[in-house]
Amino acid sequence: MKVTQKIVLAAPARTPFAQIGKALSHYAGHHLGKLVGEEVMKRSGLKPTDIDGVIVGEGFSNAPNSARVIANLLGLPMEIPCLTVANNCVSGLEAVAEATRRISLGEGKVFLVIGEESQTSMPFVVKNARLNKKTNSLDSLVKLLPNDLPEGVEIRDTLEDGLGDGETSFGMQVTAEILAQNYALARETQDKVAYESFKRAFDATQEGRYKPYIMEVKDDEGNMLQADEAVLLREGLVKNPTRMGRAMLLFDNPQMKFDQFKEKYSKYLKKSHGPTLSIFNASPRSDGAAGIIVASEDAAKKLGLTAKAYVNGFNMRGVDPNLMGLGQAEATIALLGETGDKIENIDIIEIHEAFAATAVAALEEIKSRTGLDWEKKFDEKKINPNGGSISIGHPFGATGVRLLHNAIMDFEENKDVKKVLVTACAHGGIAGSMIVERA
Repeated sequence: MKVTQKIVLAAPARTPFAQIGKALSHYAGHHLGKLVGEEVMKRSGLKPTDIDGVIVGEGFSNAPNSARVIANLLGLPMEIPCLTVANNCVSGLEAVAEATRRISLGEGKVFLVIGEESQTSMPFVVKNARLNKKTNSLDSLVKLLPNDLPEGVEIRDTLEDGLGDGETSFGMQVTAEILAQNYALARETQDKVAYESFKRAFDATQEGRYKPYIMEVKDDEGNMLQADEAVLLREGLVKNPTRMGRAMLLFDNPQMKFDQFKEKYSKYLKKSHGPTLSIFNASPRSDGAAGIIVASEDAAKKLGLTAKAYVNGFNMRGVDPNLMGLGQAEATIALLGETGDKIENIDIIEIHEAFAATAVAALEEIKSRTGLDWEKKFDEKKINPNGGSISIGHPFGATGVRLLHNAIMDFEENKDVKKVLVTACAHGGIAGSMIVERA
């Protein structure tokens, strides 16, 4: 969709992103969203009555309609509409797109948009318990746990289930390795992209470039977390890049050998050259939230908002869920067609690094269809110049909004940057791309 009026992005703020089960583990996702909402409102200078709606992106809900719960916690007017977008890893970007749609349709002028996720809070659940008389109440279930569950009743991890539905799609790491094989992506190429992500994010953090966007949040020990936890934890890796090559491979270990991988997923493998995915070239499981104000230009001027960027257009596309990362290429190609932009006129690309393999495969596909010299652009730090999801972390619902924060950073760090492409893939083969312009 090409946006025909100026839609403003303003007052970006986010929590530091933390490792799953670590610094922010005591916050539910909607509580992280509430913290960010407070900070965005503070930075924007808006009053509660200025907000026409709240849209929240999340991969997994800790509350019924988290957007409504967050709005109530913030004390926003009871009459405003609140929508929670559950589109896996592209939820945050979809939430901004939805706010843009509503403004374009005249359904409001100012929206508070938040992406949030607490992967730590994603529960273990007992599946099919209500179908068995021995387990159809909490009391009866507790009496049976953990050793005497009836046949057919099983305990499930909702986080693992969220990474692959078990019916139409494999786990995310499987889809990434399939792309690595089919696009002949060497482990060295993926490790280079991942290492640069670590180094760029670490350098940006050390130099204070993320500081204007990240709010302080009290961690589990009562200390103030001021930077992304994964970035701080990888300092040793940044200083000793040889560790990249020693990381455990995801598909050549005691749980699954590569020959087993090839046999199990042969339907999707066009060719193979050996295992490539490792724990260091994949994004870490994370907790965090990011927010932004989306507003019409006239409302922004009237309310004194400082425009950080304009939304030029967006597109959501789907592909085979087992080739998930390629959705970023499809959404980007479609978006360029809708807006009339040429890939060579895009100054910076902010691409979601679910895995180095998914990002590089998408860039290779875009290259084959547009001539994009992504390797040159990457070396010139025009792709993820301040790091990406591999280094910063990936709280599912927050990543899309975080990518827009990074786009705003690109504008503020380089006056020659006029347009930034933001793109992200998600479980199920869904992806989204958005072009934002300098304000």
